[in-house]
Amino acid sequence: MYRITLYIHSKGAYSYRIQGLRKILEEIFERWMVEYRIFDGENLTSEEVENLRSKIRNIPPQVRGRIVTSRNYALPLSRSKQLNLLNTPIVLLERDSEPVDVYPHLLGARYRGVEDSLNNILRYGPDQYLEARGIIEDPLTRIISDCPEAIEEGLTLLGVNVRTPTGVIDVLLRDCSGRVVVVEVETTARDQSAAQVCRLAAGYSSSSCIPMENVRKMIVCLRYGGGLRETCRGSGVELYRLDFRKVYGPPLDE
Repeated sequence: MYRITLYIHSKGAYSYRIQGLRKILEEIFERWMVEYRIFDGENLTSEEVENLRSKIRNIPPQVRGRIVTSRNYALPLSRSKQLNLLNTPIVLLERDSEPVDVYPHLLGARYRGVEDSLNNILRYGPDQYLEARGIIEDPLTRIISDCPEAIEEGLTLLGVNVRTPTGVIDVLLRDCSGRVVVVEVETTARDQSAAQVCRLAAGYSSSSCIPMENVRKMIVCLRYGGGLRETCRGSGVELYRLDFRKVYGPPLDE
């Protein structure tokens, strides 16, 4: 059984976001029956604070990545390793009372914010979300950002984890014609992935004053399910599946 706990601070710089976070948690409960709790950090005892810090640290680093605030990202722990609730809300995801993930965090080059992560849990459900993101998406992002021409000749990197009014773009590229390419990276892509990349492309187009006809939408994944091919065809999204081809090796029957 899953449970989501949202930790906030009544005097936090993000107070305007709290009502929206409550709404997402309510929708997750209604759709997936995931229990949720909300605590104000101002009312936590020293024992409860230390217990939360311990739960966060006990999540495997390959899952939760970096959790200590850096110059560019507000993360669950401050530079002095205290709870950073004045600067960011903290979401703890537990399964059978054991912590399995925390948001926000920085895994490799990929920043996972609170709203983005909760919205993904809402779309996929906790089981499918954890399976879909696995530990592979960040290496996929790294491959694409290091070698975009592996997808298409002439592609160049513009940025990774690019913020827009509608969310965070995994990888942003430019093609040889000067068009921007918004890339959504998924281990397992589904219909919702097409909706996500369309939303991100629209947000980037609006905030950057670039016409939508100059913005390509692309999904790169290891596998895909459902009617994603048809969904992509209908919404103008390009779908790429990463696979491996044997270049050399002994016959399998040897």
